[in-house]
Amino acid sequence: MKILLINTYDLRGGAARATWRLFEGLKGTGNLTTLLVQEKRSDDPDVVLAASPGSRFLNPFRPYLDFAIPLIRTRRRVLFSTAMIPDHLLRVIDRLNPDVVHLNWITGGFIRIESLAKISKPLIWTLQDMWAFTGGCHYTNDCARFLQECGRCPVLHSSGENDLSRKVFLRKQQSYRAIKNLTITAPSKWLAQMVSESSLMGDRRVVVVPNGLNTTDFHASDRSEARKRLNYPTGKRIVLFGAIRATETPLKGFSYLVAALKILNRTDLQLVVFGSSSAGKTDISGLDVRFVGQVTSQEMLIDLNTASDVVAVPSLQEVFGQVATEAMACSTPVVAFAATGLLDIVIHRETGYLAEPFNAEDLAKGIEWVLLDEPRRLQMGAAARARTVANFDASVVAGAMINLYQEAIDANK
Repeated sequence: MKILLINTYDLRGGAARATWRLFEGLKGTGNLTTLLVQEKRSDDPDVVLAASPGSRFLNPFRPYLDFAIPLIRTRRRVLFSTAMIPDHLLRVIDRLNPDVVHLNWITGGFIRIESLAKISKPLIWTLQDMWAFTGGCHYTNDCARFLQECGRCPVLHSSGENDLSRKVFLRKQQSYRAIKNLTITAPSKWLAQMVSESSLMGDRRVVVVPNGLNTTDFHASDRSEARKRLNYPTGKRIVLFGAIRATETPLKGFSYLVAALKILNRTDLQLVVFGSSSAGKTDISGLDVRFVGQVTSQEMLIDLNTASDVVAVPSLQEVFGQVATEAMACSTPVVAFAATGLLDIVIHRETGYLAEPFNAEDLAKGIEWVLLDEPRRLQMGAAARARTVANFDASVVAGAMINLYQEAIDANK
């Protein structure tokens, strides 16, 4: 089987990390697997740039062009993708001639919406956010306009029915209607439900397939040595929090975590934050907080998880929650809100604690509960590791995908 994965990046961002782990898992099955990207940072020969040699210098500017379109319209910098920029996708797909095409995160100026309808191969599309079924936003927050035809978009601060979000929505609608063989996969039951309720994709088959990771490589290091390498203070209980732009993105819930730690008011706690270098606009006065910035090394990420007593993932909307599975693979309990994709990962009082959404007091209670009993914390960590190996290992995910690919190929005959 010749498999073509498509993602805007190979090594940049959470969606890229999920796609890369699938890419490696699929290669482990012995199937010929290629990853087509707009920006390549790896040296893997099976990662291919989607551009002609003469136009590759334009690729770094495509995300800025894509995000500049709503900026011109609204005078506001927002995460909103129009997918209007012409691409070279079909030419490259024809050259590679795969049996199945697997789309992942394809925004950032990578693929024009209209190109999707011209792909003749069976299509699988794994959604790593909500963009595919909205008028351009990547997360809906409390907006339900995607259930109809968008318009009056709160992300764009628009009051017009026929605004940019409605125009993007109608372009998607027209393109999707022309796609005959399309299977949607969602990494969580929550996202699958959102897809099923949407007017753009509600009539499509949706299958829940979690994001995976290599649990052979991603496992706990020596705890005491990890703490030494990270120069953690002795006598402190470590609460780890992190994401890309962890403190700048409200959906990651940093303000709720800060509020919870202030409620606890414990001098023996240190909050360690990766993915950001400052607290942004959140007041962290009175707390012991250490920022480690962006983490690109898997070894350091493993050390951070291993050396921590609990990992907090207080996201307001999370299509899955790779930070949680990474922590659990390292035998570290997770405290999160009982909402969205994290419901599929954390088992309440077994692998961590699921707090009432979005209650900072119950989040504080969860952190306190995990830290209160060290033998219980270690037992939860062991259960978390076992759950991750059984359900989220890359080989398990790759096997599920291979089955979907074969079904899609058979349906195309």
